[in-house]
Amino acid sequence: MPLRVDDEPQYRRLFREFLRQSYINGLHPLLYRSPVRYAKTLWLALLTAIVIYTHIVIVNLTQEYLVQPTEIHLAPDLVHVANSPFPAVGVCTANKISRRLLRDYAVKLYHHQSNSTLQAVALNVDDMADRLLVLAQFYLNPFETDRWNATELELLHRLLSSYYNNVGYSVRDILRRLSPDCGELVIRGIVFGLPVNTSQMFLKRPTSSNVCCIFNYRRTSYSRFADQRAKDDAEMKAVPKVVFESNSILNSVQFVLQDTPADDFTNTLRTNNAFQLTIFPQEDYATVQSTSLGEILVDHNTIVEIPIQPMFFSSSEEVRSVPPQKRRCYYPEEGSRLLNQSYYSLDECLLLCRIKSMMDHCGCVSPPMVGSSINLAYCMLPDLPCLLRWKSIWYGYNEFSYLQNKEEQVAQRQCEHCLPTCNGVSLSITTNVAPLRLTYNSTGYFTGLLKGLTNERPLAIIKLFFKLRFAQATKSQLVSTWVVLLNRFGGILSLMYGFSIVSYIEILYYLTGKWFVYICRSLKETKPRKRSRAYSLYWHELMPKGLKIMSRIRN
Repeated sequence: MPLRVDDEPQYRRLFREFLRQSYINGLHPLLYRSPVRYAKTLWLALLTAIVIYTHIVIVNLTQEYLVQPTEIHLAPDLVHVANSPFPAVGVCTANKISRRLLRDYAVKLYHHQSNSTLQAVALNVDDMADRLLVLAQFYLNPFETDRWNATELELLHRLLSSYYNNVGYSVRDILRRLSPDCGELVIRGIVFGLPVNTSQMFLKRPTSSNVCCIFNYRRTSYSRFADQRAKDDAEMKAVPKVVFESNSILNSVQFVLQDTPADDFTNTLRTNNAFQLTIFPQEDYATVQSTSLGEILVDHNTIVEIPIQPMFFSSSEEVRSVPPQKRRCYYPEEGSRLLNQSYYSLDECLLLCRIKSMMDHCGCVSPPMVGSSINLAYCMLPDLPCLLRWKSIWYGYNEFSYLQNKEEQVAQRQCEHCLPTCNGVSLSITTNVAPLRLTYNSTGYFTGLLKGLTNERPLAIIKLFFKLRFAQATKSQLVSTWVVLLNRFGGILSLMYGFSIVSYIEILYYLTGKWFVYICRSLKETKPRKRSRAYSLYWHELMPKGLKIMSRIRN
């Protein structure tokens, strides 16, 4: 028996009124009868799926906006490469310590041991030279293993301290002294088509992994001693500045590399005998552990071309209003405040982060890992075992993260505050490798840059130049404001089912206003209502005339 109008529950009448008067598309078919069985059920299921999918899209857009409220706009104009600073180029040999220089140094230490009252460290000069190779472990290569125990390290530490009159010795300066000179490593060069004296163009500087000869370097000295820093800075100022303008072959630089003789190699850790090239910004510290360009290996008897392509990037002033953790970059003054120094870069931040990690773990810093003259405690030979333990934690990686101890997890996440700069230049490099023809003449090569050179010692040629005359510029602009996000929401809701903010207000009105009145009236009614009021609507709304006449007849 169908339900009479006057017996229909008020919540059903409220729901029917909502379907009849709502501005949401797709609700009216639910009011009408359909000859197709389950038609309303299928229509309701489809409408529910559309509503759920739409709000999932809206939630995802909101989360993306909260994580990254900026959008990258590619500028259509091109910038000439002359506006880009040419990077510094570090050339290193696989032989970290020269056997000839090591033996000369070992002779002096052995004679000092013989003339002192210290406990003997080595039995002879060869034994002393072999023990001094432990200094190469301060580079903290991940695959390096222990050479000597703590007692032997302590004896060698006392000998070195006595040799330097107990005023402290610099491991970094000793490694620099024992490495091959730049005049032996880079023997010839051409800049802009003109021959140059490579000994004047390259600076011999320690890096995080080796002592290298660096071209186009503009970082102040980071020696422990003031007199050495003044000497290094004066040497850097005397180096001619090189300005690169285009990709012409005459505006490229070419250098001839010559490796040390085979009998000059020492027994230090190395995976190959190739030259090692590190390309990095002029004012950065050469740290292969964090540089974005990595390391290039130049095999013996090869010609390697290295085209360099810069890309300029900047950020508008509106982006400053977004926190750095969301825009994922720092402006210059923000980076300076973070590091408490005038210069900031991503590599610089990671370098200081590693320094802090070593200080927290060992109370000192490995000398090759310090790229500035800041006042820190430098690790000595007795601290080497602690540095090796720190190395296993810092470089440690476990595919099963739940097996990592707390110390490993902290080490891998303590540099997350380091972000790139918002304005600057990024570089991309490629390499083109060709074999170098060998000469079998006793007089060597006849022409070109290799004229007069032989293959008695391994050779290689490197060429560096800008790849194109112009570079692309990108600009980060704040285009995803809350107004744009609101427009996206309105477009999606209107496209799906004609929804709007008014529809949300309408739903809220029916669920709170009328529904609240319905509940209150239900609680107040303690007795059945009269038939004359069976058709009266809640809130005392007007009754249609037809219903008024029927009510009078029945009464």
